[in-house]
Amino acid sequence: MTEQRTIANDEDPVCGMSVDVARARTNGLTLEHQGREYVFCGKGCKLEFSDDPARYLSTEYLPTM
Repeated sequence: MTEQRTIANDEDPVCGMSVDVARARTNGLTLEHQGREYVFCGKGCKLEFSDDPARYLSTEYLPTM
């Protein structure tokens, strides 16, 4: 398994925004991957992540808003 970057529990792994976890759950903007819940600012980031989680979890990826 490749090394993964550290992502805070309230951080969108795609864009790096801080996300209200409760609101993300209410709005269906969460995704479980390898036993961990990730939260997203919007549907676009959630879809991007679901298409290629390894890209966004890589230590080489730098989120940009």
